[in-house]
Order: sequence, then C-alpha cells, then structure tokens
Amino acid sequence: MLDCIYDSARPHYSNEPPEYEGGFGFTAEMKYFCIDRHNGGVNGIFMDWSIRKVGLKELWTLRWSKTYRTTGPWTIAGGIRPEDWPPWMHRYKDY
Repeated sequence: MLDCIYDSARPHYSNEPPEYEGGFGFTAEMKYFCIDRHNGGVNGIFMDWSIRKVGLKELWTLRWSKTYRTTGPWTIAGGIRPEDWPPWMHRYKDY
C-alpha cells in the first residue's frame, strides 16, 4: 500500500509519469502514485510489514504484481536516462 489519490489504481510498468507535478488524468495509473507527498517520495507499507519512503522514480521498480516488469522502460535497467523524465522530476533520485 502506498500514498495514492485513487483507491483502485492499477499501475503498469509502461505507464508514463505525469507531465507536471499534480498532473493525473484517467490513463497511466502510475500517475495516481507519483505524487510528491514526502520530499521526493511517498510512504509505503509492504507485505513483510516494513514501512519506508519510496522514491517517485522508484515506483517503476517495485514488484506490483507477479507479471509486473521491474525493468520496464521507466527504469535505469530499461534504458531510461535522467533527461527523459518530465522536468519537474529531474531533481529526484534515479533508480
């Protein structure tokens, strides 16, 4: 579970980030989680009961489901470059 603006969001590894801070819309449901709630991240609680801050760009590297690709196009492993992120996200840590 993570900070989110919609309770039934289902992110996909290919979802693009919001073009501007606070930009949501009805497609690319990762945008519902990609909100700067805590200085570049959101809070998350995991199945092992651990709780920690999750970086905004780190969202694309989490194992959201059994079929979720953690090396999708919005990860370093998937080939993303820092300049490929929307300008409002440039200052955040890369994953």
